[in-house]
Amino acid sequence: EGVNEWSTSAMEKVLNDEYLNRRTGSNLCYKAGSNTTEACPDWETIGIRDAARNMISSVKWNIGSTQGSNNLSIITAKYMYKMERSSYNGKQCSGGSDCNDKVDRTTTWIGKVGLMYPSDYGYAVGGDVREVCLGKTMNSYNSDNCMTYDWIYDNRFTQWTMTPMSNSSYASYVYYIYSSGYVNGGYTHDPRSIRPTLYLASSVKIVDGSGEVGDPFVLSLN
Repeated sequence: EGVNEWSTSAMEKVLNDEYLNRRTGSNLCYKAGSNTTEACPDWETIGIRDAARNMISSVKWNIGSTQGSNNLSIITAKYMYKMERSSYNGKQCSGGSDCNDKVDRTTTWIGKVGLMYPSDYGYAVGGDVREVCLGKTMNSYNSDNCMTYDWIYDNRFTQWTMTPMSNSSYASYVYYIYSSGYVNGGYTHDPRSIRPTLYLASSVKIVDGSGEVGDPFVLSLN
């Protein structure tokens, strides 16, 4: 049913191989639970192009979790930012059939393509509601217009993050941004949407564009 360790996940392998290198590969992708497979997307069409690939840095990503069993009543953006960089991992359960995997957990990973953090969603809120929302827990971002003024929010999809969610009974939970606007957790094998995320090299410069939807930034290595 999957484990919440990003460094060994099938998604990490696909994003940092077929997607990053724009190649077909095995052309089989995992589909939900029980390790069933289906045809992959057309990576040679939608993968990262050569010019863009050269702009991406390999960096250390923080994949820490909250301490002990998750408590949604305290997960503000500030709290999650701290926990994502903590030494706590996603396997803090003490027993049960969903806690018996043999996968070692890590709290950092070095690579090029990852996913967003819960805190990215938390801090992406803007407008007049920003101060109010940053004082709220992210599992209540579906109130006070927080999700409405959050540029990451998309009511069409429930989106993965790469942050494991600690639980007293499970070692296969990660944080999701739900299509209804709040943050909570769910199984790693659930079929959810992703937004590949990366860090640009320090040599990349903005050479044109305002960053608006109709006028995107144009980047150059020199």
